[in-house]
Amino acid sequence: MYILMVRLKVKEEKIEEFIKESIGDAEGSVKNEPGCRRFDIIQDSSDPTLFAFCEIYDDEDAFKAHTTYDHFKVWAENTKDFYASETEVSFCKPVYPNKNVIWDSARENASNHDYFSNSSLMVIAAPQYVKEENIDEFIKSITLDSIGSTNEEPGCLRFDVYQNLNDPTELYLYEVYSNADAFEYHRGTPHIKNWQDTVKDMYDESRKGQNGRRGKNIWPPDNWEWNSGQRK
Repeated sequence: MYILMVRLKVKEEKIEEFIKESIGDAEGSVKNEPGCRRFDIIQDSSDPTLFAFCEIYDDEDAFKAHTTYDHFKVWAENTKDFYASETEVSFCKPVYPNKNVIWDSARENASNHDYFSNSSLMVIAAPQYVKEENIDEFIKSITLDSIGSTNEEPGCLRFDVYQNLNDPTELYLYEVYSNADAFEYHRGTPHIKNWQDTVKDMYDESRKGQNGRRGKNIWPPDNWEWNSGQRK
């Protein structure tokens, strides 16, 4: 899989237009591109001008093909003046899970009723900057946290760990919870506390910043496939 984790900041007066245009691109990508598995749009709950995209393609060629489609070109043209700061993109590979994963967001015969577009999920897209000498240890520890989350927590649908292809010290966490309460439940679990204690000295403090996103799913709807299939 070839994964784009995108961080965007939009002008406040352009939020609604940006959402409309981005849904058009995301829906066009998932429904029309054979190599696009998912295109999730997340809006931060504390700052509505902040957005994240999680785009998953079969490979780099599938992503390159994405940029040739009309829906992408329309989105790029219509949103070019919407941004309050430069967009950041991390090109990633899956670290865990990477076998027997449900990558596709589309569900056959899913209802298209408006009720399911309530944006009820809580989604976390968080880059972690790790010291080079601690990469392997960090991956081992966060993998255990991922397993604990998807197997022990009733409200954790997905806990993916990605690694930046161009900067292996950047590990990206992509977590999906059934609602905000499920995320709060996650924060109190023994496996996250063990992970926090284990990795507390592994971070590159010089790169520490609040550039993650935590909030609701703008698209796709709640009843699409958000589960990674990792629960045993």
